[in-house]
Amino acid sequence: MKRARISWDFYLALPIVVVLTFLAHELAHWLAGTMLGYDMAVSLNGASPRGGFSSERDAFLVSGAGPLITVIQGLLAFWWTRRSNQPTAYALLFVAWFMRFAAAFVSLMHPNDEARMSLALGWNMWVLPGLVVAFLFVLTWSASRRLRIGWKANIAAYVLCSVAFAAIVFLDAKG
Repeated sequence: MKRARISWDFYLALPIVVVLTFLAHELAHWLAGTMLGYDMAVSLNGASPRGGFSSERDAFLVSGAGPLITVIQGLLAFWWTRRSNQPTAYALLFVAWFMRFAAAFVSLMHPNDEARMSLALGWNMWVLPGLVVAFLFVLTWSASRRLRIGWKANIAAYVLCSVAFAAIVFLDAKG
């Protein structure tokens, strides 16, 4: 397999993919809550019922909807990467991994979706975040190797995603 050409359009796409991934993730939470009958509030970095959850089961289902969509994004992007050798597909996969990795890191201060689900199942808080991040990392690493994307491009993508992620969290907190 020849090396994928990583150019400015890949780096330009990353922040857009970050925003779209956040939207898909939070809209999945919103849709799950709405389908369960809750009046949901949604923003770029959060979705929750206005009056709280009436059951732990509902909270669990709504918590799982966002990561499920992000994992599906990663799987579809991995498939697309393997079929097309397209850096854009790799951007979708990289961002799916990055989002769940960053969310797991945030769990040090406030348990994220998968951490809350792990606790609800009576497991250690890090079980589901670890499994999701590891799974998406393996897909990302495999796609990176297949496309022969070097460590410099991956570090640059990581930095750019970090800036976009921080901007979304900061702007959402102000709004």
